[in-house]
Amino acid sequence: MRARARGFMLIVGCIINDHNLWFVLMAAVMCIAGSMVSATLFRRTLSEDGIARVHWCFLSAVTAGAATWATHFIAMLGYQPNTPVTLDGALTVVSALIAVAGIGAGLALASSKFARLAPLLGGSIIGLAMGAMHYVGMFAYRVDGIVHWDWRYVVASMVIAITCSSLAIRVLRRSFGALGIWHAGTLLMLAIIGLHFGGMAGFSVSAMPGFSQGANSEAFAALATAIAMVALLIVGTGISTYLVERKTSSDGESRIAHIAMHDALTNLANRHQFTEALRLECDKIELFGRPFALMMVDLDRFKPINDTLGHPVGDVVLQRLAHRLTLAVRDGDMAARIGGDEFAVLCFGIGDHRQASIIAERIIEILSRPMIIDGNVVELSGSVGVALAPDHGVTPDVLIQHADIALYSAKHNGKQTYRVFEPTLMEAIQRRRALEASLRRACMRDEFTIVYQPVFASQSGAISGAEALLRWTCPDQGEISPTEFIPIAEDLGLVTRIGADVLRQACKDAASWPGHIDLAVNVSPVQLLDPRLPQIVTQSLADSGLAPHRLELEITETALLNNDLAALRTLTHIRDLGVRISLDDFGTGYSSLSYLHRFPISRIKIDKSFIQKLPDDVGSASIVRAIAQLGASLNMKITAEGIETDSQLSFIRDHGCDEVQGFLTGRPIPPAAFLALAGTQTDFAEA
Repeated sequence: MRARARGFMLIVGCIINDHNLWFVLMAAVMCIAGSMVSATLFRRTLSEDGIARVHWCFLSAVTAGAATWATHFIAMLGYQPNTPVTLDGALTVVSALIAVAGIGAGLALASSKFARLAPLLGGSIIGLAMGAMHYVGMFAYRVDGIVHWDWRYVVASMVIAITCSSLAIRVLRRSFGALGIWHAGTLLMLAIIGLHFGGMAGFSVSAMPGFSQGANSEAFAALATAIAMVALLIVGTGISTYLVERKTSSDGESRIAHIAMHDALTNLANRHQFTEALRLECDKIELFGRPFALMMVDLDRFKPINDTLGHPVGDVVLQRLAHRLTLAVRDGDMAARIGGDEFAVLCFGIGDHRQASIIAERIIEILSRPMIIDGNVVELSGSVGVALAPDHGVTPDVLIQHADIALYSAKHNGKQTYRVFEPTLMEAIQRRRALEASLRRACMRDEFTIVYQPVFASQSGAISGAEALLRWTCPDQGEISPTEFIPIAEDLGLVTRIGADVLRQACKDAASWPGHIDLAVNVSPVQLLDPRLPQIVTQSLADSGLAPHRLELEITETALLNNDLAALRTLTHIRDLGVRISLDDFGTGYSSLSYLHRFPISRIKIDKSFIQKLPDDVGSASIVRAIAQLGASLNMKITAEGIETDSQLSFIRDHGCDEVQGFLTGRPIPPAAFLALAGTQTDFAEA
């Protein structure tokens, strides 16, 4: 115990009595900075693999070797032996190379996969390298005196260096964070300090007679300062490289995280981030009872933009609409793109219909504003489905399902509107799904029937034609209105097949009618865009033997909006076959006069919504008169549909409509009944 105390006091005495304390302070600063930077770089080296580990190992070895060597030489230059001192330049350089190479070899071994032996072996090599550097440097320190070595202190200094270095490597391999680096840095400081001053305590110089001049303190001070500056530059370069790489890595990780959580086109949150945020909000309901609103947003009429203006313009439209969506919602709410033209919004803290409705209305209003892109005016809108938590569900799946149901209801009730989920909407969607399944079976089993509504000449009252109307009786839900099942058939892609079957059967039925009675068949917008429609018409006429001039295809104005050039080509081809074209429901759509000029239309059918208000409604009466006059000036026949009263019929007769149809003149009847009527009745008063 006394021996240890004497040894410790000898080391302290060596520092205080035999060293210039300014040099010691300079060495201490170098030791602290170098040790902490070295520990940081060691940690990075141990955490890397492959070629990156080699690069970091080299940087760490150079930085730590320079710091250790500089600490040693600055402190050594501060030693005051009171005898002339010179330095061997070659050995000084060799000592620096020993430090760098030895520390590099130790780090390479310490970063190996042998978890138990790597800290011990790698740390031992680092400690041995420090010791070799120290004592080679001591041999470069030439004094004109008698040198004495106490090998006990030499061995002790080596043990301290090896032990502390091994412990530092062990700490860096097992712990993470700043605390582990501080612990390892402290151990490296102890290794350097213990090695140097322990070794210096075992080193003594006796002056030789006749030599009393001490070391050149001014020259040594300048040299120590130069060494410190160079070493600090090396250490600074090492830590700067580490910080720059860490910042670059952090920025890269941030960019990757941003890419992983955001939509690349619109920079909104993507489906993954939206799903995670929705899950967290649902968890908060159970913990804190915090309500929120989920809104599903779907764009109306977006596909025609891609088809007509191209996908690059479509991408610009999506980007602008995404920006508008962020303006429409409140600060703090989340807007996400979850599909091609599908968006979602999480409105936090909203628990009642009124607040949700205000935001939904603002979204619809902002999205519907026109925009100009590359000289094109783009107008589209959005439909919104709203589900409120916890009223409409407390789990992500249920809330998404209910919001989707509300969105479906909004899109099928005029679009450019919103709906808040209600239990009755669930019944509607269940009914639709049941009808979809039944409709598919009906197509396979040919369960559809055709009825014919007579069309009469308004002046003579004679039957002039009939409109073929499709009927379907569902085995499970009874008779279904065409206004309900035809849109479903369009969505399912069945309407072309159904329409072709109706056309073929109606042509066969009409072939047995008297030659003066014409046939009118409705064509859906989907059918009109089918390039096979002229071929279907041709084949139906050929199979039935019906004269082309007796067939009339009825289209609506909306059928001409999606792709008027394709529709024009199809209708022109059909007209060249001798088949006539009529424009149905005129007055309820866009009613563009250019349609009457550009397309081969031979008849206008006035929509029943105007007829049913006659003769009392002044506006409807003016519209009917104007359409009748327009038809006469364009040499087009005019048909008024939906006649239900004698006063309506009288008004139509007085204002020049050519033909009439409606419940007053004749209800839709089966083929056999119509054939009998056509053969016996010529006046709608008798029908």
